[in-house]
Amino acid sequence: MITSRAGAYYALVSRLREAGLGFESVLPGSDHRGCELVLTTKDEAGTFGGRALVLEELDEDPGVFKGQIVSRLDEGDDAVFVGVDPGVRTGLAVYYGHTPLAFNTYDSPGALCAKIGAFAMRLPDCRFVLRVGDGNPRIAGEFARMLKATVPDATVEIVDEKGTSAKTSSMKGIQVDQRAASRIAFRKGEALSSGRSRSRG
Repeated sequence: MITSRAGAYYALVSRLREAGLGFESVLPGSDHRGCELVLTTKDEAGTFGGRALVLEELDEDPGVFKGQIVSRLDEGDDAVFVGVDPGVRTGLAVYYGHTPLAFNTYDSPGALCAKIGAFAMRLPDCRFVLRVGDGNPRIAGEFARMLKATVPDATVEIVDEKGTSAKTSSMKGIQVDQRAASRIAFRKGEALSSGRSRSRG
């Protein structure tokens, strides 16, 4: 991170810490050739060429912000995996590759779709794989169609969610529905096609 602007510096530090990302502060004018990625401001970006990411284009949402950073470091080689555990309270888990970006719980399908849509809009160069648990097949189909409408270019799958709610010591502090969504995100399912609600993938 390199900027001479105090306000921008504290904004970047705050977002990096909230996203749980490590960083190194480099004084303006110092040797920055070893920096793989430079966070700075739009006015200062010209010094750093293609390595620059500017504050003005980075999202304030910690999960989206983290996705912008890690996908840039990875050059977009991996995909964004999204797991949805439908229910009265619907769990959501979002990963870039195996890097966790966000865990949330929603009472409203519309709010959940808006969250996923925000990731897709702010990570336009990433491939999205959206997976929905099939605990209630009718509801799963409805969610899958809503997600496909929200992110038309995404791969949308309905997956067998048996065993996804099991407790694990590696996910302490994560709610049950979010933990289930996390497992759903990495479980291969049946792809939603344009002509049928479910088809063999």
